[in-house]
Amino acid sequence: MRKSRILLIWMLALFLTACSSSDDASLPDVQEREREDAINTEQMRKENELLKEQVRNNQKEKDAKEQEDVESLRETLNITFKLMAAMQSDNYTYLESVSSPNIEISQQDNIIISKLEQGDYEVPFLQNVSLNNLEYRGFNPLDSDRVILHMATVWSDGNSALDFYFIRSEKGNWLFDGLLTNG
Repeated sequence: MRKSRILLIWMLALFLTACSSSDDASLPDVQEREREDAINTEQMRKENELLKEQVRNNQKEKDAKEQEDVESLRETLNITFKLMAAMQSDNYTYLESVSSPNIEISQQDNIIISKLEQGDYEVPFLQNVSLNNLEYRGFNPLDSDRVILHMATVWSDGNSALDFYFIRSEKGNWLFDGLLTNG
């Protein structure tokens, strides 16, 4: 019995040693994982802050672009209204002052001649256009220096599209660069 007790104590001691050594071995692993988690958490926090800053910068750029588009729309609309009035009153001086080098005004025929790479095209001066039959259809920025203002004249029996082309001058102001119409 004594031998069995010694054997039992010896096995118990061996068992306790094995348990305590495995706990000691896992303790550094837990600490290492906690340290890695802390490092990963810090890296994720930094990346999150960078992403937030990028979102803020993108929003600022988007707001600036939208503001620029609104200003371009306002300017080109004003020029368009004045262009139509100048066409109806044969104000060649104004027409030439706001036209790009691609535009030629024929005073003899009251025609706008647009000179493009694809060739020249002619459009007669707009007549009988007023705010009562004019409709805004859209604004299309082609790039930072070219836009199209889409308008239409509307009558009871139909409508006619008016596409006014504008180009930004070297000074930064908008110049009339062409007119297309289907009417």
